[in-house]
Amino acid sequence: MIRVPNRFFRFCGWMLMLSGLLTIIIQYIHLEDVPSGLDQMEYFVDVAVWTHIGLLLSFAMFLMGFVGLYLRQAEGLKWWGWLSFGFLFMFFMLDATHAPIQIFGYPVFFDNIQTEDQLQAASDMVMKIGSVGPGFMMMAALFPCIFFGTLLMGISMLRAKVLSKWPAIATLVSIVFIFVPYGPETKYVLSLFPYLIFAWYGGILAFEKREDTVELSRNLNGEAVNTRVS
Repeated sequence: MIRVPNRFFRFCGWMLMLSGLLTIIIQYIHLEDVPSGLDQMEYFVDVAVWTHIGLLLSFAMFLMGFVGLYLRQAEGLKWWGWLSFGFLFMFFMLDATHAPIQIFGYPVFFDNIQTEDQLQAASDMVMKIGSVGPGFMMMAALFPCIFFGTLLMGISMLRAKVLSKWPAIATLVSIVFIFVPYGPETKYVLSLFPYLIFAWYGGILAFEKREDTVELSRNLNGEAVNTRVS
């Protein structure tokens, strides 16, 4: 039997908490995908670049903590519960692919923009990236990944009965927000609710008081004995 140290779960909990809170903050200062006009060009590229550097850092912390969330409940998860790990892992990996475009591409696409026509041409080029070819297929995969991942995660963690049931119930409730159109107003709710749930789970992992666990081992005579570890 492999025993995962408690400090690993605490580390994962802190990663989930920091990632959730950082992502919420970033979403509140996140600009639209393209500038609304020339008046934004003074600050648009800098904000886009640094917010997406922050998102890459946040997603990296999230994926580290996400592993611990599932390992902590491994004894209670059914095989289909682990499918949610794959779906959600794929969602965050695909969603993170747009960050390098803004970090490395925006300083090039929007360099030396002087007229509205130049701005429109640059904006059209940016929007076309995710609407044709492999980029379109990757973006199209986001919805099924987040929908099935969230649904299976909520049900499996509720039935596992290892951690508190309330964040699992909140996860199922959050499915409603998947169908809410993304927009300038709704983006605040869409980013706040899901990442608060992950930060909630992170707090549980980071601060829970775990009881001693019992592992089954064998003595030198081959007889089964209980070995208690903290």
